[in-house]
Amino acid sequence: RMSCCWMGTAPHTLQEGNRPMNNSTLLRGLLVAVLALVTIGVILQSRRASPVVPDDLDRYLDPLTDLAPRITAIEVQSGEQLMRVERRAEGWTLISRDGFTAQSEPIQELVRALIGLETTQKMTAKPERHHELGLAWPDETKVARRIRIFVDESPDATTDVIVGNAVQSPTGVYIRRFGDDQSYRAKGRLAAVADVGPWIAGPVAEIESKSIVQIDVGAFNLVQTNQQWEVNPPLAEGAPADPMRDALKSTLPYLLSGFQPDDVRKARTDEPVHEGEIAAIYHLGGGNAVDARLWKESDGIWVRLAFAARATEPNESLDQYAARWAGWMFRVPSWRAGQFEPLFAPPAAP
Repeated sequence: RMSCCWMGTAPHTLQEGNRPMNNSTLLRGLLVAVLALVTIGVILQSRRASPVVPDDLDRYLDPLTDLAPRITAIEVQSGEQLMRVERRAEGWTLISRDGFTAQSEPIQELVRALIGLETTQKMTAKPERHHELGLAWPDETKVARRIRIFVDESPDATTDVIVGNAVQSPTGVYIRRFGDDQSYRAKGRLAAVADVGPWIAGPVAEIESKSIVQIDVGAFNLVQTNQQWEVNPPLAEGAPADPMRDALKSTLPYLLSGFQPDDVRKARTDEPVHEGEIAAIYHLGGGNAVDARLWKESDGIWVRLAFAARATEPNESLDQYAARWAGWMFRVPSWRAGQFEPLFAPPAAP
């Protein structure tokens, strides 16, 4: 019986003992397989999110860090518009505007921005697709900007890149080296423009309205009464409103306050009187006065400033800014020019 019992129970005992061991092995195998699949998925996703980026462009821009103190000229071009500044003994000057003084802040910001760019993704190398990133050159749409950096007065650019559309998130731009079809997405801010306005040293006048005693313009003069500007002679009683008088009050008293032009050009020695020109004499008190001539051209409203009278009594604003006026004409920035339009409107029919 004992033998029969052993024979009857032993196989059953072995079968029940092996079943847990097989299930555990199976579970461990499944777990390992799942973990492997998850790991592979994470790696693939990581590679898609953070592609391996060649550092060719980074290596090209890196030398600017050491070359920055030796930069002697910078060009920014958009379409046919070219802005060039050069370092002279007296400081930075706008060569593309007859050598008017340039401010150094935009120049420093541009160089720092180029140095700080970091390529994050390799984009197209097909020239026919460059326009999709704003990197086509030449570019009639004026989206692309060509930036050239010159060192040690060399005629050859040390850095020559095409900058295209901005990237919103993360903040960046599309960029490629001029002459190289390979384009990149780069992280960083690069806001250089070919417009002259941001590069002009200024303001070219800072004379507040409250410091002006009187303004003479044609048959009118403007005076302040209780901090309000009035036009003399006054309108006859019952006369209709005069847009010209309203425009005089809302524009001329504030022209010289924080005047930052968006373009500048050299005046000819035989500069003619322009059609429709307005002459305004600003009396500043103490015998000092400024002569402002305004006229309208196809590209905006221009002004020429000069001393009308200079007394022995000093005027800090005149002493600081008048040296910039001699021989130059300035364009009123477009955001202010619209306010001056009524001054040049044809007279209304009686």
